[in-house]
Amino acid sequence: MVLKKISDFLSAIISVFKGRSVEYIEAELRELENVFALIVLGSFIGLPSPPSTISLRLLPYMGRELLVMSRVSERLDDMLGEMAGLFDVS
Repeated sequence: MVLKKISDFLSAIISVFKGRSVEYIEAELRELENVFALIVLGSFIGLPSPPSTISLRLLPYMGRELLVMSRVSERLDDMLGEMAGLFDVS
């Protein structure tokens, strides 16, 4: 009876650890995809980028990242654009 409760308790702890480890790996994968996108498309924000031929070869693998980046950019406000509009900078 006691061994069954201990076994159930330990299996619950193991399943929690497994769930957490999967969450951490998924979060790391998302961040690595973001870093990959910054490396390939970094020239848009002033980072040094790889040669154009390498970027063009990697572009087919970036379809999902381009969609994510466009959704994020639609949600964000352009603070620099708003400030430039206030000061009439063109």
